[in-house]
Amino acid sequence: MEDTTREEKYPLLQPIGDSIEGKVVLVTGANRGIGKAFVDSFLDHGVSKVYAACRSVESAENAFHDHLEASTQNTESTDEKETPKFGIVVPLRLDLGDPETILEIARIATDVDIVVNNAGVLTRTTALEGETAVHNLQHEMEINVYGFLRLANAFAPLLETRGGKGILVQINSVASMRCAVANASTYSASKAASFSITQALRGQLGAIGVHVVSVHPGPINTDMIADVPALAAIAPRAATVAESLIDSIRSSTNLPPFLLFPDQKAKGLGKAYQSYAKLVFEEGKAYGEE
Repeated sequence: MEDTTREEKYPLLQPIGDSIEGKVVLVTGANRGIGKAFVDSFLDHGVSKVYAACRSVESAENAFHDHLEASTQNTESTDEKETPKFGIVVPLRLDLGDPETILEIARIATDVDIVVNNAGVLTRTTALEGETAVHNLQHEMEINVYGFLRLANAFAPLLETRGGKGILVQINSVASMRCAVANASTYSASKAASFSITQALRGQLGAIGVHVVSVHPGPINTDMIADVPALAAIAPRAATVAESLIDSIRSSTNLPPFLLFPDQKAKGLGKAYQSYAKLVFEEGKAYGEE
């Protein structure tokens, strides 16, 4: 059977271009950690607006105070190289466990080009903690899977109107591919489920001209690993994830990748995963047949 390229399989998809200047972005879990790094990096790269969605609007207002309104500062400067670029940050209340808040932000952010679903929860739970494990898994599934699913459904029609350049980005973690430690068992299960949803969305959204990117970071220096000092001490900063995504999607010739492993530890797993990903994702051989 002749191999089909992604461009041939999804002819509506278009390269994003060499710059993301002027794009409109929505980031969930935007007030801290990787989410805040995404907002900062997108602003640094010249996007016109970022919707910063999180459970506390006040925390987003505090985090991005300088960008809450369109800035007209320095417009009198005659030196273009010295004139900083400003983007607007629009804080929005979002709780992925509350479907109405998802629908509400979709009613507001109708001009969005890129949606980054970064929000998620992690409980330190082993599989043998009885009803605690069941309860914590239910909570992680509610946010990490059902919330993501609802978000994708709410924004798919908007991203479809972006001329083949709309992007849905899901932060899935290396935990979606393996459970490395016992007390990440329920979290890993929820992320494995969200990765399965992401794979399905890649085909469905690709067919209507929407890119899907699945990001799989390793341990990143955020609040999520603050209780493991030895790991936090060697983990890369959150901006590593954001900059890796932006670098990967900017191209006038290539489509954004489906899988992205942004840091060194993640790249190691990605290398081991490479042959599977090539056969199953890129060549569409569902059973890995040669």
